[in-house]
Amino acid sequence: MSFNQFILKEQYRKVQGLGDRLKLIKEQINWDRFRPLIASVFYDNKEIGGRPHTDEIVVVKVMILQSLYGLSDPELEFQVNDRLSFRNFLDFPENVPDFTTIWKIRERLIESKIEPKIWEELQKQINNRGYTIKKGVIQDAAFIEADLGRKRYYKEKKAEKNGKKIEYSEKQLQHIDQDASFSIKHGQVHFGYKNHIKIDVGNEIIREYEVSTASLHDGEIDLTKNGDGNVYRDKGYFGKKLKAKNVNDKTMKRAVRGHPLDENEIKRNRKISGIRSPGERIFSVIKTIFNGDETKVKTLDRVSIKEMLKCFAFNLYQLVTLIRKDLARAI
Repeated sequence: MSFNQFILKEQYRKVQGLGDRLKLIKEQINWDRFRPLIASVFYDNKEIGGRPHTDEIVVVKVMILQSLYGLSDPELEFQVNDRLSFRNFLDFPENVPDFTTIWKIRERLIESKIEPKIWEELQKQINNRGYTIKKGVIQDAAFIEADLGRKRYYKEKKAEKNGKKIEYSEKQLQHIDQDASFSIKHGQVHFGYKNHIKIDVGNEIIREYEVSTASLHDGEIDLTKNGDGNVYRDKGYFGKKLKAKNVNDKTMKRAVRGHPLDENEIKRNRKISGIRSPGERIFSVIKTIFNGDETKVKTLDRVSIKEMLKCFAFNLYQLVTLIRKDLARAI
């Protein structure tokens, strides 16, 4: 341990005494299990020479911090160097990655296609803790707002009104998010993407996720797996059959022309709505606490890796909540 590390740890003791949720979040999983996955995206040591300047686990934790606090890459670099609670979360490393390193690692994660493996390892550790799917699952989706750009928006609207279409040059297209799209819900216009998630009823842990462009209908995504049990979905999924086996479709009914809902169907919808309510809490936490209802990155792949990290961060956050609930019951 260097002298600087010793001083930082001594200073952190005061912070710990005031209560530090990050310390509890850090303790929820075995971070070393992610080391070989992240190490695979660093350049081969034999070709470049030596180990990477930043420890692989530090890289993972830094990206989780970014998701927990909704920080941009430059903001993240500043906060990691400024906040003692962040340094403790990272185990007081001698070197912390700068914002360009974080960006490069995310790009390599996309190129290497190991995003699903990272998610699989997290789920494995959660299941090993005893938090398995027992009461069924909830599927829901939320918009991820992207910045269309005010100037471009009004320019395209004007062209559309006149029955014209704007042609962009290749250089201009490089700065335009071509994967994002428009969608209208309850009279409100959205531009960007959607994060579709499957939630564990009872534990309120995110089990699956999939990112799509905003215009894709919720019912086009089916995240259920064989043996999920009861599958609770809102009216937006009405008429969309589940592909998985050994599941019970608990989708809310929707009235159609000439066939209004009867009293039993209305009661059924109310019951399902009550079970589904925890899903709204998850999106609320991501939006209000993580500042995670919008994206600054472009392309579906980049948004997907960022959303995976948000879901990862939420699950760690939720594990702390579950532990506190278990302790409260034991008292």
